[in-house]
Amino acid sequence: MSMNKSASAQTAHDNGQFSFALDPVVDSEVDYDIDSDIKDVCSLEKNNEALEAKLAIKTESIWVSMPNGEQLHMRHLRPLFDRPLLDTEEAPKRVFMLHGEVECGRIFYHESGKGVAYHFAEQGYEVFVADLGGRGRSLGCDGEPSTLTVHDIVTDAIPRLLRAATQHSSVSTDDAYANSSSVAPTIWVAHGFGGVMLSAAWARMSDSERTATQMIFFGARRKLQAKRRIASAFVKAFCHPLTAKLVNWHNAFPATRMHLGSADENTHWFRVYADWISSDDWCDSEDGFDYQAALKANPIPPTLHFAAAADKIYSDVADVRAFINELGRHDARMLVAGQIGESKREYDHLSLLLDPAAVDDVFTVATDWLVEQQSLSSPAVVESAVVESAIVQESDFDLSFYEDSVSDDANLFSESEVQQDETSVELSLAV
Repeated sequence: MSMNKSASAQTAHDNGQFSFALDPVVDSEVDYDIDSDIKDVCSLEKNNEALEAKLAIKTESIWVSMPNGEQLHMRHLRPLFDRPLLDTEEAPKRVFMLHGEVECGRIFYHESGKGVAYHFAEQGYEVFVADLGGRGRSLGCDGEPSTLTVHDIVTDAIPRLLRAATQHSSVSTDDAYANSSSVAPTIWVAHGFGGVMLSAAWARMSDSERTATQMIFFGARRKLQAKRRIASAFVKAFCHPLTAKLVNWHNAFPATRMHLGSADENTHWFRVYADWISSDDWCDSEDGFDYQAALKANPIPPTLHFAAAADKIYSDVADVRAFINELGRHDARMLVAGQIGESKREYDHLSLLLDPAAVDDVFTVATDWLVEQQSLSSPAVVESAVVESAIVQESDFDLSFYEDSVSDDANLFSESEVQQDETSVELSLAV
């Protein structure tokens, strides 16, 4: 394992967790050329300073230690001045973001200052974006998939990341917010399978760890059950014995070679994912914990669920709705992004976060919903409201789109950073 040569501040917690905060960020390499390294650091410092001056957002990286020696990376975005979301005396809200399958935290942000994480920061939120093991800027795997199991991620990694976010909050040392629960991330955001793992973590947490007051899921679903031929073909191909042999041969699910994502997953993840997308039961593969039963007893907080009409495989509208029902009797709002009128833009699993137009079509809807939730939770509203025990809204709402064309220069990410070849869902094994 190699570490960056930036000066670091290391802190230890009572539970033995260590975290590192380094800024500026330099991609880790096994060997450094000193002159080249200095030039890279200086260049990155200038880019960060220019971006911070333009957006008034401070960025840093945090590394969180795991028992197996891996260091999970978390990007921290903090507004440099207060932008009150409402006329209240509350501290700025903190957001925790978790990516989905075969991706990393970069699905939420780009170094140019684009992406949903920067959008939240520009609205006054303090944002923490996680990289799970073996991807992004996480350390300790030497180019190999992480050895963390899904059980490890749900029961240990996610709680550690949330504790680190609480510790590194910009107001964590303020006397007015000395209580750790008041500075913990209260808005949890996830994409794809990240929504499943975040919900599973919630199911197993203690009451004191369940700090979220709202959640936002982009294309999150567990079981693939939509009655579409292409979705059925994907499940059969993914769960086919030949696919399992391919994974065992590579000692990983080779998502990058198959153009299905930007990160490979380990063999344990493959087995769990194959089970969870095809089984009615939602249980832990290591200790048999029943997530469905736990979530019925401890439903998640009010949640905004985004589905994409053009996504027929990874987050079909029917699958997202079924996942909503699995999460217990929570206050849920489901928004379906689909083609409207003469617009040629159709959102799918990735473009919900990566399309340049998503800033107005999707991100603004999300932050407006949070402001609405904050307004509804104010004492004056709560006192006068009749609170029902369960509210599940299954209505679909199309989002408004702009009709202007999008140039290639406006893309958030390059094609090499995000690849999702729809034809590859047939999982050709000629790798």
